Amino acid sequence: MSKLWRKYLALLDTDFTTKVFDNIKNLVVCALLFAAGTNALHGEHQLFMGFFASNLAGWGLILVSAVLMLLNISDGVRRLSRLPYHTVFQIILFLAYLVLAVRVVEIVWDFRA
Repeated sequence: MSKLWRKYLALLDTDFTTKVFDNIKNLVVCALLFAAGTNALHGEHQLFMGFFASNLAGWGLILVSAVLMLLNISDGVRRLSRLPYHTVFQIILFLAYLVLAVRVVEIVWDFRA
């Protein structure tokens, strides 16, 4: 048990928790951008003082959020690849990202309705 505790303390000394929370924060922001983009696609109003149609702005937000989400996931997977049993951690991380992103989008859609 003390070996596990020392590993945990070593992770805390390397700012592990800060990196995890930053990664999750970035994921939530990307999911919110995606939800805003899909909301703009469903709306029939003009955005940006009439300069762009809502479809163009919606697809732009979806594209930006997808690129940012891909960068965030690849960063998290790369960091996990240095750990032992990294394949299991990478699969768990990917599934957690997927579930969390879908839930955030659903929550935003529910607030919109």
